[in-house]
Amino acid sequence: MRILLLLFGLTSLGISGFGQHVHCGTDQFVDAQIENNKEKAELIYSVPDAILNYSGNSHGKKAVVTIPVVFHVIHEYGPENISKAQILDQMRILNEDFRRRNADTSKTRAIFKSIAVDCEIEFKMATKDPAGNCTDGITRTVSSLTNGGDEEAKQLIIWDQSKYLNIWVVKTIGRAANILGYAVLPTSNDKSGDGIILRASYVGSIGTGSAEYAGRTLTHEIGHYLGLWHPFQDAQRDANGDPISDCGNSNCQRSGDWICDTPPVLSASFGCNTSKNSCTNDSPDLLDQIENFMDYADGNCANMFTRDQRTRMLGYLNNSGAFGRASHISAATATATGINISNPCAPKADFHVKDLQTIVCEGQPLEFIDMSWNGDVVDRIWTFEGGSPSSSTFQNPTVTYNTSGTYKVTLKVINAQGSSEITKTEFIEVQGLVAELASPFLETFQSPFSEFTWKKETIGAYGWERLDNTGYDKSLSVVCNVDEETPIGSQYSLTSPNFDLSLHKDLSPVLSFRTAYSMRQSGSAGERVVIYGSNDCGETWRVLKSLIGITTLSSTNQFIPNWAPTSNSDWKLQIVNLDQSDFAASTNLILRFEVTTNAGNAVYIDDINVDRNVLSTRNKRLDATQFNLVPNPSEGQFKVQLNAQNETINIDVLGVLGQKVQTLNVTPDADGRVNQEISVYQSGLYFIRVHGKTLDFTKKIVITK
Repeated sequence: MRILLLLFGLTSLGISGFGQHVHCGTDQFVDAQIENNKEKAELIYSVPDAILNYSGNSHGKKAVVTIPVVFHVIHEYGPENISKAQILDQMRILNEDFRRRNADTSKTRAIFKSIAVDCEIEFKMATKDPAGNCTDGITRTVSSLTNGGDEEAKQLIIWDQSKYLNIWVVKTIGRAANILGYAVLPTSNDKSGDGIILRASYVGSIGTGSAEYAGRTLTHEIGHYLGLWHPFQDAQRDANGDPISDCGNSNCQRSGDWICDTPPVLSASFGCNTSKNSCTNDSPDLLDQIENFMDYADGNCANMFTRDQRTRMLGYLNNSGAFGRASHISAATATATGINISNPCAPKADFHVKDLQTIVCEGQPLEFIDMSWNGDVVDRIWTFEGGSPSSSTFQNPTVTYNTSGTYKVTLKVINAQGSSEITKTEFIEVQGLVAELASPFLETFQSPFSEFTWKKETIGAYGWERLDNTGYDKSLSVVCNVDEETPIGSQYSLTSPNFDLSLHKDLSPVLSFRTAYSMRQSGSAGERVVIYGSNDCGETWRVLKSLIGITTLSSTNQFIPNWAPTSNSDWKLQIVNLDQSDFAASTNLILRFEVTTNAGNAVYIDDINVDRNVLSTRNKRLDATQFNLVPNPSEGQFKVQLNAQNETINIDVLGVLGQKVQTLNVTPDADGRVNQEISVYQSGLYFIRVHGKTLDFTKKIVITK
């Protein structure tokens, strides 16, 4: 076994040096596996003698080997949920590239034509899953891990790696924003996620596939999966990892990718520079082989594998040892995966709505999209609770909901092989044209129903959460968790309940709130917060204000990593005029706070106030001894008791989701006391909110029947 002298984290040679051009993350993945462990490095950066000495394909044409493939699409019903047609287009490209049947072979320069070969490797979609069930070679899994989940995303679904080439399709890769995919090498010390992960926008050349890369990203990554390295991989190093030569030496097994007919390259090739010759000490001295699929040239420039690359890949495919992939091409594997049979499947039902808009106003039409998979749909039956029409057989029907409420939707899909059905309960939320919450409204995140009425977007450890003991006046607040590891450009939204502003339509209503934020380091613009408004139940949004970290968002003059507010002076008052367009008279205003990350610090928000005046002092909080619900639990009748002094108050009875069940306007007696009897006739958990000019408090009550 021979070891590449590319140790001690030197794989970053293939990553960090190329800035935003980088598109392969295999080296970076290997770096993470090595973790400065020389023994692991020697294992991964090795070429077994059986592979080095393999010559089974050096003379004459051999039988074509076929690898079973499964695509695992991890999605959130967005554009990353790519079509079967796009995946089949990618399969076409793979088979053309590996059999040298690609239309652009004519672009191979004369100096390399004699070594540009048919690799005699093909790929077929599996027609049987590991349990022997029918499949079209594509699985679809709904998960937020499509957003940079990487190795975690792989563990959502993985088929027997000794039989299938697993390809995971995701929206983004978390290792870096400019990585398009990465593969696990045959010599990897950890094959728990063996296969390839690939961004959806670089699968194939149709649909959402990138025209620039022309489906060649997966061709490149499968090269890694079958044991190939980058031609710029191995600048020769000494035992300490120090460079001896930037271009290796004349011995082809110690230069570039350790393959003799791919000239060593000083650095990755970008674009399509046909005159580039970055290494002149190779023998014979050849131009850089930019058309090689394992370099970084544009997809429309790459067009070939070499004879020795074919030998290397077939060596791994015909080796049954620890580093081999022979099980992929065995007769038993072909039978188990069904690659040699036609096996049409029953469809698996799935659907969503256009633009993922599941919250609508009364009377607002919705277009449903049939996203069923695994088999062609011949017939379908939709059922829409509360909708008009209440049923349909169209592929993508339009439905109108005229009454507020929450409704389920069912889809059944059928073909000659069978049928399946899916029901999504509480799927469509229809809101009234007039919101139940009327301004003035103060949200300090003290009330338990805040957890329900505010929609908080999170992905893993990042995004919004309610925070105890950190807020204005050291109470509660919400925070958008961000740090230096958060992918730059990630967006996390905090969305309010609906407000009726009509009482303030002639009084120039305003939104005020407090932010706490510190820059992580100088030289950065910091995070950005954009405040949006919608008065059509979220169908369209308008920008109300934008806050930039370094200027209008930052509430300190410091640069402190992982900063958090500790006093009222750390909070900054922000004011947004709501007298814009028709928002001032809106009966159904929704607010959205959207943070765009820049690898900085968390953003804190508190004291959100919708009123005709800017909030100057926060409302008083009643002590538990001043505010009582008697009895609690109750069988349906109870009293609200408190000392409101001389202030007229509102008492709201709120359901568990924050919806208003009833409201009373109450005037205290001569002594300033309130002793109001309330009746609730349906059992369950409720929140009783008392609020007025200076008072705002909420308690839970349980109604038993």
